[in-house]
Amino acid sequence: MREINNIYFQEGNTVRVETPSFKQQAYQEYRYQTVSSVANRPLRNLPNREQRDKELKEERERQAKEMHRRQVAAMRRSRLMTVYMIVAVALACGLFVGYVSLQNEITTHMKSIAVMENQLSEVKADNKVAESRIATSTNLTDIKNSAINDLGMVYATSSQIVYYSMDADDYMSQYKDIP
Repeated sequence: MREINNIYFQEGNTVRVETPSFKQQAYQEYRYQTVSSVANRPLRNLPNREQRDKELKEERERQAKEMHRRQVAAMRRSRLMTVYMIVAVALACGLFVGYVSLQNEITTHMKSIAVMENQLSEVKADNKVAESRIATSTNLTDIKNSAINDLGMVYATSSQIVYYSMDADDYMSQYKDIP
């Protein structure tokens, strides 16, 4: 008499039973005979309910530990990414503040340069006015008359004029007054 060997398998959290086809039963019988002749025992002992519950519980615990490990790793990556983002935002803010302060300094310097240029143009205008006033107020003939009459100056005679000739590549050091 032939014995029907049911195949048990787990699908999700349910244990299913599959009755093998004729070919599968024939193959299992052949294999059972081959193995039983060697070991004289069945291919696989089917787990009882307690063993299956224990295996399921261990599998759930293993999955829970794996899930917890993944959550911890994700949290660590999340914290690290948050720190990176905070540093990046702080750096961007620092650069922005530095840029604004440099722009402010440049604007201040440009204003001070404009003020100084205005002052320079006013001083140059005052200088030109003073030069023209001096030029119009003094006459060369008045200076000549004042030098001759008031100070007693006279023109130099030809015997008082001394000429010196110098080479272009030479120099002269003067240690005393020229007579």
